[in-house]
Amino acid sequence: EKLNRLYSSLSDELSDQLKAPVQYVPVSNYPAAVSAFRTGSLDLVWFGGLTGVQARLQTPGAQVLARRDIDAKFTSVFIANGASGLRPFSKGDQLTNLKGRRLSFGSESSTSGRLMPQYFMSQNGVETKDLAGGAPGFSGSHDAMIAVVQSDAYEVGALNEQVWRSNVEDGRVDPNKVSVIWRTPAYV
Repeated sequence: EKLNRLYSSLSDELSDQLKAPVQYVPVSNYPAAVSAFRTGSLDLVWFGGLTGVQARLQTPGAQVLARRDIDAKFTSVFIANGASGLRPFSKGDQLTNLKGRRLSFGSESSTSGRLMPQYFMSQNGVETKDLAGGAPGFSGSHDAMIAVVQSDAYEVGALNEQVWRSNVEDGRVDPNKVSVIWRTPAYV
C-alpha cells in the first residue's frame, strides 16, 4: 500500500517530466522484477545490487541510470534473539559463533539480506552447511526476517541496516527480544 502511494506519485511526476505515460507496476519479488525487465514487461526498475547484475546479464543493452548516495556505503546487520545467548561482537572472525545456529536470511535474491552477509560469513570461515540443519532459512523479506528472529523461530538473521533502523524507530522491534550482534563492513 505504501509503495503504491509512493511510486504512483513518482509515476505521475515522471509522466509530466518525460511527456510520456509512466505507470507503476508492483512485482511480488526480486526474481519477478528481473524476469519482467528481461521480457520487456517493465522498462525501468529499481534493482538491488544482485538483481541489477542479473538483469543486466539477461537483458542486452540494459544500463544503470542512477544510484542513491547511500548505496555507496551500504551495511547489513546480523541480529539475534536474546534467548540464543549470542552477544554483540566487533570482529568478523567472531561470525564462527554462528556455526550450529538456526539462521535466516530474507530473500534469496537480496544483496543486503543474503548475498553480502553470506559473503562475510564465508570470508570468516562460516559456510551455510555449518548452520543448524545444514542450510539457512529464507523468510522472504527483511521485515519478515526480523519477525522470525524476534519470535525465536530462528536464533539469528541478517538484513539491510536501514530496514533494521526503520523498524526500531517505528517500534516494530522489541529490544528485549532481539538486538544487533554484528554490523558488516560497508560495501557498494
